Amino acid sequence: MAESGYPDELATWIEKRAAKKRRQDAAVVAFLAARGDVNAAMDSGYAVTTIYEHMHETGRVKCSYETFRKHVKQFIKPGLALRAPAQQKGESLAKKPKAPAPTGIASFNFNPVPNKEELL
Repeated sequence: MAESGYPDELATWIEKRAAKKRRQDAAVVAFLAARGDVNAAMDSGYAVTTIYEHMHETGRVKCSYETFRKHVKQFIKPGLALRAPAQQKGESLAKKPKAPAPTGIASFNFNPVPNKEELL
């Protein structure tokens, strides 16, 4: 018959180990809790790197910068984190004129059967 003390010891160890493990979604949960502050700081013109450094240093987020940036892009507004500060504040930047379309061959169609007249 097995000793009854070991299963209890094992159960206690498993509980302690589970308490030490971080949830896989902990970074998302922490970011979503701070999303309003991140959005307000970005609207005020602060860079995402500055916001991340402050939140990481104060312990509000524990994820990497790349994960933080991914969450900004996913949960706040797509493309907002990658725009210039002037665009974030609603100011329009002067648009550059588009380059003219390249001239020359418009397309290429491959024909696997060679034309013997073109080869001579």
